[in-house]
Amino acid sequence: MALRLRRGTNSERGLITPADGEIIYTTDTKRLYIGDGTTTGGNPVDTAGTAFGSNVDLNNYDLTGTGNINITGSITATGNITADGNLTLGGNLIIGDAASDTVSFLAKVESHVLPDVSGARNLGSSTNKFNQVWANTIHITDDVIAPSVNANIVGDDSTVLLNRATGALNAIGTFKGQVQGTDNTTIIEPGAKTVTGTTITATTKMVAPLYEGGFKGEFNGSVFGDDSTLIVDGVNNRVVLNNGTLSFTDGVLDIASQAGIGKRLTIGTNTDTETQGINFKAGSVAGRIIEVESLANGTDSSGITFQVSRGTLASKTTLSGGDSLGSIKFTGNDGTNVDTVSSMIQWSVEDGATPSDGVLPGKVYILATPDNGSTWKGVTVDSAGRLCINGTGIATAELDVTGNSVVSGYSKFGNLTTVERDALTAEMGMVIYNTTDNKFQGRTGVAWVDLH
Repeated sequence: MALRLRRGTNSERGLITPADGEIIYTTDTKRLYIGDGTTTGGNPVDTAGTAFGSNVDLNNYDLTGTGNINITGSITATGNITADGNLTLGGNLIIGDAASDTVSFLAKVESHVLPDVSGARNLGSSTNKFNQVWANTIHITDDVIAPSVNANIVGDDSTVLLNRATGALNAIGTFKGQVQGTDNTTIIEPGAKTVTGTTITATTKMVAPLYEGGFKGEFNGSVFGDDSTLIVDGVNNRVVLNNGTLSFTDGVLDIASQAGIGKRLTIGTNTDTETQGINFKAGSVAGRIIEVESLANGTDSSGITFQVSRGTLASKTTLSGGDSLGSIKFTGNDGTNVDTVSSMIQWSVEDGATPSDGVLPGKVYILATPDNGSTWKGVTVDSAGRLCINGTGIATAELDVTGNSVVSGYSKFGNLTTVERDALTAEMGMVIYNTTDNKFQGRTGVAWVDLH
């Protein structure tokens, strides 16, 4: 293997084509060139160490040493890049070229993290969420969407609006968003503007322009219906009731006319299992408990109507003879009891009568009792107009008197035997029916005479 060397000026080098492997040294520029047999002047060799004349192939060797690498172009690496020290990158930075690539931060972030466009970039997604975030202050322009919030909420004036430890809520303003309980049931639904819950407790005062549903507690204010009709006048302390059928204002009760029954107030229903009634208490004032003011209209006038049947009110059946149609009972204080019976008026179906279509024979009792109703004495009038006095209540004549009856203090009537007649302190003008003689008899000044 032969070695060929030449030397000369740089201009002289440019006039020759050195052989392959021939070395040329320029004495004026102090450069070294190597020939390849075809290139005029040969190929330069960077003897100053500042530039390569062509691509460098490391041929599986490492480039090691102490110093810096300064490159104007690009760096393309197929393997990994490991840098020990600070890394400064200018221009746009793209990390990863596929969604499967990841970035791991073992170091701390020492600066702000700012998006290039306000409100256009996300931190995480609906399918790739961050687990937990620790921050001193969070400023949010739009919405907060979260199934639960475990923190105090404090206003700008340091007022605790929501205390997570006690659950106390102290807020005035507008709340937007759904609120759920621990069992995931919705308590506040913003879309439907509804609040659903079992109990809402206010320890001081609840102020609301509209309230619907049940209420328990002290109420201060007026109450209006859905059509803005005043129901409770909180200013004048009065109740105004008007549901279209029943109106009650300032002590006046008015009932709207209803088809088939007119102006009628009904207490109770056909299916009630308890006794209905009205209890009037006049207190220390004696006066009119019920006053009816109306006009007579021919044969019609005001009154009280009892509608009675057997069976139930929902399934009525026919009455029978002797059934009571209603009564008015008078009781009083006897010194021990406050409800001892003294007398009564009773209306009944006549004894033995058989009611039929349009036929219901009646009977009226006017009774008094000496012993709270154990025995009764009085007068009855049956459907035939027969009057029974102190009898069994069943008259056998137009006037059926058991015992004596004094009329205006002068005349006595009765069915008496001769013995009973003679036991009387007779007065002139007395008339009796002697059941012993089967004759009417009258008293003269000194004796009884037969009346013919």
